[in-house]
Amino acid sequence: MPAIGDIALIHGGYWRPEYDRAHLRPFAQALADAGWRTHLVEYRRIPGKPDATIEDIKSALDAIGECIVIGHSAGGHLALAVHSHESVRAVIALAPVSDLVVGDAENYDGGAISEFLGEPATERLDINPQSNPLTKPAVLIHGHDDIRVPVSQSRNFLSAHPAAGYIELEATGHFELIDPRHDTFKLIITELKKFA
Repeated sequence: MPAIGDIALIHGGYWRPEYDRAHLRPFAQALADAGWRTHLVEYRRIPGKPDATIEDIKSALDAIGECIVIGHSAGGHLALAVHSHESVRAVIALAPVSDLVVGDAENYDGGAISEFLGEPATERLDINPQSNPLTKPAVLIHGHDDIRVPVSQSRNFLSAHPAAGYIELEATGHFELIDPRHDTFKLIITELKKFA
């Protein structure tokens, strides 16, 4: 049976070198089992070199071709940051860090944003999704009880980008969104089919 379509799946981990894509393998496999050709994207995570990270994501998109991008946490940031790439049909951002400026000011994960950027987030509005227009279909999904990336990130993104879809899940934290055994997986599949 042919694949429904291609997914570029981007992992989180606050862009830190120690967090690679391995934790997303069960989620990627579940997407593949649901009929999607799933590309689990890896990228350089070099503190102070965000352009290398963005370059790797864009190179992956060039290689994959037309796809839906799913990103979780910092991967949600990257998905939104590159959403205008010609290969991207739509974005599903799971608990995304969508406003680097606020996250930097609030010192998310002990300074993860300033470590990633190597400078204040106010100097890199070009890769701050909150600061840029949304030009492709996107839906954000966030758990109400997320303590890793505050739900206010997605709420504020929606206020600035009312064309985006938004689903807020009660009694849901950060990692349930990438657990294929959790009810949220069915919701993600439903959203994917809207963009197929």
